[in-house]
Amino acid sequence: MKFNPSLPYPVLSKGNDSYNNSSFNVNVVAKKSFGQLVLEAEFELNNAGLKNLINQGKAVFALHIECPHTSFRILDKDDQQTLTIKIDEQYLRGRIDVHAFILANERIIDYTNMDWNSFYTGVPITYEKGNTLAFGGAVEIVLHEEAKEEQNLTSIVTIRRVGNRKFIGIELGADQILVLIPEKLYKQYAEYGGSRLKDTILSLIILPALIDVFHTIKAEPSAYEDNRWYQVLEQIFDNNHIAFERVLNDKLPVIEAAQLVLRDPLVASFTEIEKFLAQED
Repeated sequence: MKFNPSLPYPVLSKGNDSYNNSSFNVNVVAKKSFGQLVLEAEFELNNAGLKNLINQGKAVFALHIECPHTSFRILDKDDQQTLTIKIDEQYLRGRIDVHAFILANERIIDYTNMDWNSFYTGVPITYEKGNTLAFGGAVEIVLHEEAKEEQNLTSIVTIRRVGNRKFIGIELGADQILVLIPEKLYKQYAEYGGSRLKDTILSLIILPALIDVFHTIKAEPSAYEDNRWYQVLEQIFDNNHIAFERVLNDKLPVIEAAQLVLRDPLVASFTEIEKFLAQED
């Protein structure tokens, strides 16, 4: 969605002189959080007439986001001066282009603005729904690849077969979180772990194990903070802009923390099951 500076009606932007003593800009902060790119936009509008249209619901702030490498694009709108958008990173690569607009939210008939250039004075204009009222410029965000260890648990979680166990258990070593599985279950895990239901099977094992780990370290974090697996978990949260202390002080429930680290494992599991059942039919 590119801005056309030669539109036949007044538009507030740096690229033309339709308005006097007015401005529209956007500040965008981008951060990655557990497989998502989070964009936080703050719009800065200096024009009383356009603000009034937004307050009346006749116009909205809008952010158009496009990734040239993947052809992903989205337009999100709001009447608030701050807007947060979350996008799954699988749809993005290389860079994204962000454009800020104010758009007509409905047909605006015979509109005038006291800050228009004298060329438009006394000439009421009708904007159709979706017309651009203001353009706040473009922002380019470059996406950087991150180390794989920071994105998954494979370096700190080991699933181990234990012949004399009846139930799954956890053992916390210096470097590894050991998930101890009875031999019969381990054989089934080894057989089906690479099947079409691999995410479902992994969720059955790793999700409850991680919940148990978080409960354990909450009780006495100082006993584990020198362990490598603890430091990697802490790093995962830090890299995703969530303080690990939120898990330790109950501000972030352990069941939510575990699902964040595993990137919504239940959603992935039910997607697998749905596809599997559809193929069975």
